[in-house]
Amino acid sequence: MNWHKYYQTPLTLEELLRNLYGQRDFLIEIVGLGPRKILEIGTGTGGMSIFLSWLGFDVTGIDINPQIIEWAKSAATRLNSSAKFEIADGFKLPYENNSFDLVFHQGLLEHFSDEEIHRLLSEQLRVARKVAISVPNHWYPKRDFGNERLLNKNNWERILSPFRITQSRYYSLKRFPRPWLWRKPIQYLAVIEKNE
Repeated sequence: MNWHKYYQTPLTLEELLRNLYGQRDFLIEIVGLGPRKILEIGTGTGGMSIFLSWLGFDVTGIDINPQIIEWAKSAATRLNSSAKFEIADGFKLPYENNSFDLVFHQGLLEHFSDEEIHRLLSEQLRVARKVAISVPNHWYPKRDFGNERLLNKNNWERILSPFRITQSRYYSLKRFPRPWLWRKPIQYLAVIEKNE
């Protein structure tokens, strides 16, 4: 499987709303950080950037895959969004220092090694003062793409330790297939900021 196939189904309003509901805690965190200009890395369907643009934020979503960017642009047009979508590499962002108030991504970092994560986050902190991340954690019931590192909060805090962590917690409670099992939070979020 590749990302091209994973995102080939056009984003519908129903799918967008379902995804936004599952990410509501992360979106509330993003909005609460008070950014004006936002960059999403690894935009996928573009749904989160589209939603944030509806709230009046100046949002740019990037992805390295040109086809995914075309699909996100098409979704933005269909859903009356002002979000911009551009082809770009997260390791070499084509933006000036401090171009954004916030960088965010959902479901990105779990696909990279610790060293790659450090490189990605250092580059993101070059273009913004804050970065908000969300990843599936060790309670997430499956590997959607296949190579996800499903880690717990302690593992993520260790990986993020070179940076100033200002928020670190689980979110998105889900009930597992057997009804007698406890509800577990299947996502992890963190906010990191530039070291002063």
